[in-house]
Amino acid sequence: MSKIKTFRKEIRFFIFFILLFFLFQTLHYIVRPYISPFVVHTLTTSGSSKLINIIMPKENTSSQKEYLSSGHFKLKIARGCEGIEGVIILIAAILAFPAGIKSKLFGIIGGIFVLYILNLFRIAGLYYTLKYKPALFDMMHVYVGQTLIILIAFLYFIAWLNIQMNINGKYIQTN
Repeated sequence: MSKIKTFRKEIRFFIFFILLFFLFQTLHYIVRPYISPFVVHTLTTSGSSKLINIIMPKENTSSQKEYLSSGHFKLKIARGCEGIEGVIILIAAILAFPAGIKSKLFGIIGGIFVLYILNLFRIAGLYYTLKYKPALFDMMHVYVGQTLIILIAFLYFIAWLNIQMNINGKYIQTN
């Protein structure tokens, strides 16, 4: 029983994080059919096309709904490729941590922005993988790309925690 008391704050954070994660995942699956056209088609596919055209204008990519097209092939940006799982993990972690609402809000907004931009680069990387090394596409998409988004969310959360500790001038204690 004394071990539970010793790690009370950590246990509270973990339980709160898990509950928020499942709540946000559930909400996401409920609203997904309604927000998917905007999030996948407009933000992700169109944003990826614009990024690729900035990096290499001769690619001349375009977006039509969930398809990223060039003269060579079409890449389908499916639901789940928008990086939402990383965003949900990050939001749940920030909300579960005991910090002020203003700090949480800035952390969430900054995290969503960072994950969105890096996800566009991930999709651009997948586009180039499919174009130049198609045999590596599945590995890069399923294992490397998805793991990278989760890792970035985790690293952003650690950086945000570090900022919180520096602002507050104290570290989390287990008393």
